[in-house]
Amino acid sequence: MFLPVGASVSLLIMFFFFDSMQTVFATCTALIATVAFAFLLLPMCQYLVRPCSDGTKMSFGCCGRFTSAEIISFALSFCLVCVWVMTGHWLLMDALGMGLCVAFIAFVRLPSLKVSTLLLTGLLIYDVFWVFFSSYIFNANVMVKVATRPADNPVGAMARRLHLGGIMKEAPKLSLPGKLVFPSTHNAGHFSMLGLGDIVMPGLLLCFVLRYDAYKRAQLISAEAGLPPPVSNFSKVTYFHCSLIGYFLGLLTATVSSEFFRAAQPALLYLVPFTLLPLLLMAYMKGDLRRMWSEPFIASGSLPSKLIGV
Repeated sequence: MFLPVGASVSLLIMFFFFDSMQTVFATCTALIATVAFAFLLLPMCQYLVRPCSDGTKMSFGCCGRFTSAEIISFALSFCLVCVWVMTGHWLLMDALGMGLCVAFIAFVRLPSLKVSTLLLTGLLIYDVFWVFFSSYIFNANVMVKVATRPADNPVGAMARRLHLGGIMKEAPKLSLPGKLVFPSTHNAGHFSMLGLGDIVMPGLLLCFVLRYDAYKRAQLISAEAGLPPPVSNFSKVTYFHCSLIGYFLGLLTATVSSEFFRAAQPALLYLVPFTLLPLLLMAYMKGDLRRMWSEPFIASGSLPSKLIGV
């Protein structure tokens, strides 16, 4: 439950001290987004430079050693962030947000279904409380206020401090990439929002079940002495497919609810039940619930250890 509590503390800090720390928030977000988007671009850059590079690393002193692909991906990411800072365009913000999501999902793994259930349940309570009930305590919807409040552009702030004139003073305020935004079909100039947590947290669950599907498939093949076991129609439906369909239906329900009620909705209120409950039911019916709950990836002598880290 540390993550929901930590997220609540961070939310309150941004709610109460945003005006005095908005330049710090914008600068830190730009730096983190640069690194995350460089990570997202790295595979493409590695593919493009492979014919003309031998993978030799170049030294940058105390910063470390980097390949040409890493340097190119970081340079492209840095240019993208600079354009976003200067324009504040929502498409660039969404691209940076997707980079943050991919980087987080790539580096964080859920060890078991028990941890996944506790984490998603805690974040569900966190999301519902701050969207629906925070206004009764703080006289404002804390979640919506923080998500929609634009930050002062660090370039504009620096220009004002240095008394620089011209276009640098007119740098737009920045909507921080803690969400994905989409233009509303009903109101011109308005945007629908989806928090990055509503992508990352179910995404971590999807990665967990994808790893378990690969582990179980390898285990079954190993048990049959290298021959694929007979498959029933029910066993063809993997846990990943079940959770992915549930995520789609949950996101669809959240979107419809937001349009119907004309108010902000906690997306995890719909995403968690639609992804977690079918997964638990399916694991129970297949007889995998006990293993997935506590120790899903038990290494055995007949199973190569590298398959556990899928």
